[in-house]
Amino acid sequence: MIQVPMSEIAGRVVSLQALLVKNEVDVAIIRQNADMYYFSGTVQDAHLIIPAVGQPVFLVRRDAMRAESQSPIRPIIPLQRIKDLPELVLDACGGAAPKRIGLELDVLPANTFFFYDEKLFPRQQIVDVSGVIRQVRMIKSAWEIEMMRRAAALSQVIADTVPAVLREGISELELSAELELAARKAGHLGLIRLRGFNMDMYFGHVLSGPEAATAAYGDFPTGGVGMSPAFGQGPGLRSIRSGEMVSVDTMMNYNGYLNDQTRNYSIGDPPRKLREGYELARSIHERFREIARPGAVTGDLYEEVWRWVKNSGWDEYFMGFGYGRVAFIGHGLGVEVDEFPLIAQGQRLSLQSGMTFAFEPKFIVPDLGIAGLENTYLVTDERLESLNTATEELVIVYPS
Repeated sequence: MIQVPMSEIAGRVVSLQALLVKNEVDVAIIRQNADMYYFSGTVQDAHLIIPAVGQPVFLVRRDAMRAESQSPIRPIIPLQRIKDLPELVLDACGGAAPKRIGLELDVLPANTFFFYDEKLFPRQQIVDVSGVIRQVRMIKSAWEIEMMRRAAALSQVIADTVPAVLREGISELELSAELELAARKAGHLGLIRLRGFNMDMYFGHVLSGPEAATAAYGDFPTGGVGMSPAFGQGPGLRSIRSGEMVSVDTMMNYNGYLNDQTRNYSIGDPPRKLREGYELARSIHERFREIARPGAVTGDLYEEVWRWVKNSGWDEYFMGFGYGRVAFIGHGLGVEVDEFPLIAQGQRLSLQSGMTFAFEPKFIVPDLGIAGLENTYLVTDERLESLNTATEELVIVYPS
């Protein structure tokens, strides 16, 4: 089992503390699982107390013994009664009563917030620290980048497996199951974490033919019909036929870190229009790699890509169709799918070395299908590096 090194945790805590001081927040209380893993190295039913000055304290309800074996944070104190939390927070702050307490208000349930605000900390001001937490997580360390490279290696397993199992008559669900089996055997954790409210995802979208152009109910450029209205996205029961484009958009998780990849396939020659769309997506990636350097502003990158698409005459189909269009072309990636930076309309964040994001120019053509290419990129001092190693060629499988 790979554990998060002590040096990683220490550096993250120090970075968060600097931002707490800057924003005049006396202490942060971490509750959400992704943030908990990032700052403690484990996921438990716990409160991670990080004062602006001093050492963090890990208050664990379940399971303290596992927390001790997985997290370098000390002390670890069993939290048996929630009413003990205020006194323990006071102790973590060196006995000085905190005035401003930071919580992850973007994800904390409202009833939990009111309980903390009215019952536990009625004399303190509770403020949102989700933004500064995501700011710390935005820049990846060398260790995190290595985890993401290993996640990308799982995406290579997916790409290698598709031609071996794709055949006429196989259903989208069967193809997706074959790919997931290969990925799980190679080390994919299966879990995909998203921060956004009501954002659901499982494995990814393995879609084919005209039904692939079915709009998503969530904030995704592609959706598919899925198996049920209870989860109306992803692969369905339709049989894949010759002459159709097959889109394999998968999210791999290695040790908590993600890789997002989309590649297109077909049995025999695909529709000419979709093949043209895929080649356009490839060329967009090539041009994007030239301009997405440190200092480039995310919203400006979005507008530039849209100019390319409009000049090509494909803007009607780009990143959705009609009301199904999304307002982004890339999203940050790490322990969650929807991290910073967002390559999206109106965003003013500048790219920095160490950022990682998925870039996904896709075309959705009603009654025909979808075409697109997605890589997870690392921003370096010199260039944009794709962590994905799978070929960017359209892979055509010919019937035997």
